[in-house]
Amino acid sequence: MLTFLFLAFLAFMFLGLVGLAIKAVLWLVFLPIRIVFHLVFSIIGMAFGLLGSIMGIVLGIGGGLLTLIIGPLVGLVVIVAVVGALIAAIAALLAPLVPIALLALLAWAVFRMLGRQRAASI
Repeated sequence: MLTFLFLAFLAFMFLGLVGLAIKAVLWLVFLPIRIVFHLVFSIIGMAFGLLGSIMGIVLGIGGGLLTLIIGPLVGLVVIVAVVGALIAAIAALLAPLVPIALLALLAWAVFRMLGRQRAASI
């Protein structure tokens, strides 16, 4: 068993060295292609980067101005919405008290109707 483990270790080391050699050869073979791609796409990338920077400045200034104009309107709408939500929440909390209020009104009406009668005046 120890011999098998030793042979497996030697095979692992040998295949690792072979893989390292193949990697080095492939790296050298593809080096000219990588250099050409890096040169071409670095020029294209710089062009798009310059265009993106210019567009970022223009759209950044435009967005800032738009924010200064629309921001207060959005704030006003948000304030109105929050006040409306608070009113709706209070109404939802008070809604179960409506039957009690109706009974109180009925009791008040009965009390007023059966209370002290006033003499009719001519």
